[in-house]
Amino acid sequence: MLALVLLPALQGAQDPAAVDQAGPRAPMPIPVVVACHRGDRKIDVDGSVVDWPELPAIDLSDVRQLSGTGNGAWRSAQDLSAYAFLMWDEHDLWFAAVVKDEWHRALAPDTFTLLETPVADSIVLSIDPRRDTRSLGPDPGRADDVEFWLGEEASHHVLQWDRLRGTARLLDGGQPGGGAATNDESRLVVSHDQERSVTTYEMRVAWSSVLPPGQLPKPGTTFDLQIVVNDFDEGTDPMPQTRIGWTFGCSLFADVCLFGTVILTDADGKLAGAVPDVPPRREIEPAEVLRREHWAGFARQLRAHPPTVHDGSRAPEEAGGIGRLELLEHLDYELGRYPRVDFVEFYERAQRHMAREVTAAEQHGLPAFWDLSARATAAAAAEPALPGTVRLHRLPQNGWLVRGERFAFLVDPAGARAASLFKGATDFVLLSEPLDMARRSDPLLMLMNEAKPPRPFFAHIAFQLPHMLMQDMPLVAPGDERLQPDGARMRALGELRADGKVPFALGYQVTLPGGFTLVFAGAALRVEDLPRTASDCECLVLTARNPASLAIAAALRPQLVLVDGGFACCQLPDVPRVDLHMLHTMQRLLWPCRSLLLAPGESWTLTKRQ
Repeated sequence: MLALVLLPALQGAQDPAAVDQAGPRAPMPIPVVVACHRGDRKIDVDGSVVDWPELPAIDLSDVRQLSGTGNGAWRSAQDLSAYAFLMWDEHDLWFAAVVKDEWHRALAPDTFTLLETPVADSIVLSIDPRRDTRSLGPDPGRADDVEFWLGEEASHHVLQWDRLRGTARLLDGGQPGGGAATNDESRLVVSHDQERSVTTYEMRVAWSSVLPPGQLPKPGTTFDLQIVVNDFDEGTDPMPQTRIGWTFGCSLFADVCLFGTVILTDADGKLAGAVPDVPPRREIEPAEVLRREHWAGFARQLRAHPPTVHDGSRAPEEAGGIGRLELLEHLDYELGRYPRVDFVEFYERAQRHMAREVTAAEQHGLPAFWDLSARATAAAAAEPALPGTVRLHRLPQNGWLVRGERFAFLVDPAGARAASLFKGATDFVLLSEPLDMARRSDPLLMLMNEAKPPRPFFAHIAFQLPHMLMQDMPLVAPGDERLQPDGARMRALGELRADGKVPFALGYQVTLPGGFTLVFAGAALRVEDLPRTASDCECLVLTARNPASLAIAAALRPQLVLVDGGFACCQLPDVPRVDLHMLHTMQRLLWPCRSLLLAPGESWTLTKRQ
């Protein structure tokens, strides 16, 4: 019954051209929906909603609810729009959605994992039973939240994510539920109608997997809910190009932690015969580290405790003084406990130019610090370096900006603001690990490629970049040299294997006008990959992730080693992050090489070796 009613509504949803002609639109009200009791109706979870009763619809068809519409990623409601429905009984919460999507991407065989968010068209349900979640990151209100990933895969299990703690599990599944309660936790079926380009999601999940222990569902029970539909329209892209969220149209930003409200009612949508009132949310004072003002103050304090070179006269921890050490420890602690999935998804939203979601995340916690620091870095880098010097800026999220008197270039630039802030401040870009989305900025690379004339970026492995075929991406190989119009000479450093394969990471030697030589070692460079001419090196940027780092420094004997690889969140579930203690240990082992540790957003000026 529902499917026949919904198809015309989905096909009539707004397209971007019509909305643009209508002019600016006011934000949508924060939504409230009632979840009616199932009653004695028998429902089979089989991927069809024809046996569902008529229910209040959750509308996800308004253009204001979209995220990621730039560069032709979204064309019309035929590309992505949806309606969803909720129902309940004493044992289960029931959810169904009918999604209009011209091309459905199912989960690839043998790729289902509990370590990463699956790459497939999907729906994510985030439930806040206590209605106290306010932001991403280490928000205490998220402690009892649950999140369910719904996608087309063979087991018909529901994947439950704990984003705060970075864990996941498959809920026990069973046969389709009916009039009687069952003991299994969940059942999910996703079906796709290729002729109509409609995907139907149908789920039943036990309340024991939704509500905190001791809390039972009843008429009047209220919880907060976010619904996000992910659309993957590129067969090789590991990131969704477009998303639509239930509350994404409720403010100027698309905030995944701005939830709608669900109220359980009887089968007629009433409470004691009356339309239910919505209980107000509590006013909650956010934790100090979630406040943008906290990180603005932190940045000011950091500027008052500038970096100092470790020259062997004292311990690396003491370089810069105890005040600086305490600030770095605070930053490193917050980076270490920032939820890994939040960190990865923040990069994904930035890479696919989901600006409203990125801006919403930047209002709180570490993303606020990254945003503030990126803006300050761009302002500082706008001034050319003094004659006879080179200035290196450590970008807030990852990478380096190198600025001379008449040149500038970027190495592994990453971050949500890289394209808008640094597009005019670089002659070329070097990518040491192009497959790592946290070490590049796709929006920046697209702008460089589309410039007239195009500005080059150098990578040794092709990767997914919107509007560019992988086979058309120009590549460099270990040993390649390129002379740039600004006078810089770049040489790619790495193992040149006989079988034609390349290492996962390259290093680069850059000789700059004025005689400066910089080496960016990367994570896989070996001593034997160093060119003979690299011995006269003013600066070596050395990542703590390279196992040959000490040998490389000993071979080059640079004027200064910039220690890299730290001040980042955990990105991979099986790879530990480089913490502050490891960075200081590396500095201690590097001596007698002079070394320097820059925090995100800091910079250093190089002068010629005397």
